[in-house]
Amino acid sequence: MGFLYVLVLVAVFLQKEALSTSDTPMCSSCGGGYCTSDNGCSCYSDVTATCVPESECAIVGTNICCPTGYYWSSADNCCTATLICNPSCQNDQICKNVNGVATCGCNTALYSGMNTSSIAPLVKCESSVMTVSLSKCLLEALGYDSTTFQLNNNSDSCVNTYTQTISNVTMQSIQALPQTGWCGNEVANDSLKVYYSNVLHIGIQNKSIITVNPTNISFSCSYNLTMQTSLAAAFKPSFNTVNISVSGEGSILTTMAAYWDQQYTTPVQDNQDVPVGSNIYLGIFSDAQDVSKFVLRTESCYATPDNNVNNVNRVAIVLGGCPANQGITAQVQENGVSLESRIQFNSFAFQGQPLVYITCQVRMCDKNTTCTGCGASRSNGDDGTAMLQIPLNFLDDFSSSASNTVVSSRALLVSSFLVYLSVKLF
Repeated sequence: MGFLYVLVLVAVFLQKEALSTSDTPMCSSCGGGYCTSDNGCSCYSDVTATCVPESECAIVGTNICCPTGYYWSSADNCCTATLICNPSCQNDQICKNVNGVATCGCNTALYSGMNTSSIAPLVKCESSVMTVSLSKCLLEALGYDSTTFQLNNNSDSCVNTYTQTISNVTMQSIQALPQTGWCGNEVANDSLKVYYSNVLHIGIQNKSIITVNPTNISFSCSYNLTMQTSLAAAFKPSFNTVNISVSGEGSILTTMAAYWDQQYTTPVQDNQDVPVGSNIYLGIFSDAQDVSKFVLRTESCYATPDNNVNNVNRVAIVLGGCPANQGITAQVQENGVSLESRIQFNSFAFQGQPLVYITCQVRMCDKNTTCTGCGASRSNGDDGTAMLQIPLNFLDDFSSSASNTVVSSRALLVSSFLVYLSVKLF
């Protein structure tokens, strides 16, 4: 028994002797040392001299602390010749020696016997982004190249992939924005939801033996139809977006658009004709993250025949957060109680002008102040306010009938001329 104990002591001594007799001394031999993840371990007595750590590396816990060919063992609290990856590999990986560096690589043995039918995409649908993720190691085991991810077109934003860990599995991911036409998105909707779909194209590894063909994986996300989602799904909506600066909060993106319906789910398209007398719904919304602190308040809205909000012919729609009642029928359906303002009014036209410009002043309002009711709300100068403007083509019957009269007169003139020619010729 005593002989066995001596052998153990000799083995430990020989291991430390092997380390200490190398070009790199033990840190304990130079008065102790300190370690960083960038520079490894150095002697306290001479910061230019590296040393082999003992307890010094416990805080850093990376292989850079150890000489080439040795790896940090947190269990032994010293460097060891046993291959160890720091940080530890994921469940689908094994630690490999790659050019003397302990590197986590795919454990392809886990996927023996699998085929392309085993590929199962993980789709995450968030309000501002759609994320598609697949097992990186499974793809590599089958012969695919996960770095070749591409959506329906090849612009830079449509091929931007990244690696992440989900449930201790290495995943290759790519993101798409839930917007009409983005990277080839296809959009459909019903009365309740809007649906975005796309196709993920995956190429194969550049090897002499080809075992699979490039593959395509379809994915989709559905969103409840709201003021925001319906605007993103529209082809060419009439809208305006600005950043509202709020002290201590940064910029808050705020958008205004016009809608056909009181559900605010059918945006008016750019250059789309709106007959005079139609009900138009102005929707204004902000993307403030702290919904418990802020609400959106629309202070005023004006209609003008050009983009000058101070035009002498301007007509007030909203004043002091309430209907202006200046000859234009309007209703303020929601204001100062959430991050949305909803305003309905009857469309009208300025005689001889093709467009009507709607300009609204909005404010991010602190919930601790008075944000509802009529009259000017509390403010601090121009902090937290912004102006939004959209042009709308309000088509009046007078212009239409005048145009039709001109066309009819020209048609009558042409027909009379043809009758005259027929009499002369025959």
